Amino acid sequence: MNLSDLLAEDRVKKVQPDRLQAQECLKAAGRDVRVAKKMLAEDFDWAFSVAYNAMLQSARALMFADGYAPVGENHHKIAVDYADVKLGTKFKEKVELFDDMRKKRHKAVYEKVGAISEYEARHAIETADDFLRKVREKLGAEK
Repeated sequence: MNLSDLLAEDRVKKVQPDRLQAQECLKAAGRDVRVAKKMLAEDFDWAFSVAYNAMLQSARALMFADGYAPVGENHHKIAVDYADVKLGTKFKEKVELFDDMRKKRHKAVYEKVGAISEYEARHAIETADDFLRKVREKLGAEK
């Protein structure tokens, strides 16, 4: 998949690049990583879900900085696919984890309380923190 595919499938549309909105998404992602760490003491499902949201906000920052926006439904999956296109093979493993987290988070939020183990929550937070760091580097953004 590439950007042309996402455009041709009407999954993203070209918009004016918005560095301010990208910065807001990065701020939200940073907040979410911090909150997820605190949530570990309370609830693994929510710690995982908030860590996932940090990754989602990071991917949205990529889109807004580049001048793209999701179209239609499935914004979360579109963000995963855009991150895959934008970050390339070097980040393939992280993007695959992002997509796995998207699916697992859905279960934890909508289907089953207690779906996430402590290990999964901790790993999700580490992954989100690393993903955010890499997106900041890619965008040349400061912490």
